[in-house]
Amino acid sequence: MQRVLVSYASRFGSTREVAARIGDTLRARGFVVTLRAVEDGTPVDGYDAVVLGSGVYDGSWTTDATAFIRRQAPMLAQKPVWLFSVGSFGDQHPVIGGLMRKEPKEMGEFEEAVHPRDYRVFAGVIDLRHWPTWARLLFQALGGRDGDNRSWPDIEAWADRIAQALDRKATERSSQ
Repeated sequence: MQRVLVSYASRFGSTREVAARIGDTLRARGFVVTLRAVEDGTPVDGYDAVVLGSGVYDGSWTTDATAFIRRQAPMLAQKPVWLFSVGSFGDQHPVIGGLMRKEPKEMGEFEEAVHPRDYRVFAGVIDLRHWPTWARLLFQALGGRDGDNRSWPDIEAWADRIAQALDRKATERSSQ
């Protein structure tokens, strides 16, 4: 049985719920999944694969998530790793989805350090009451809406692709 760590940084709970859904999907596919907040500092060396995500705030991952990757980069670089962000718009948004893949600012550093198999940006839960007026207007002008914007089918499909990749890896190992 392959062991997968699904770790996350979440300020308001949306990213934690996305991570939990990813973990549930992988568990249903037969993987042994550990779900942990990055603040727990769980070492990655006991896992066969890692899925790591953070909410994006002002164009960056949380300080805890960034520190987690930097601290464990040498070990992460030796494993299959998948990264995801949760932000205002997902990477499938028709107008600005491509720009979302450039967030967080640290993504280039992360890609160079750990060589993730894939990186996705999922839309999150938006509470515009906490946003400045100019940002609310811009968000709404780009088609954004207040509330829960997560696409659970998209998140589950991504987790299924992770499971398929891990299944292929296990098959390749057993045939050698």
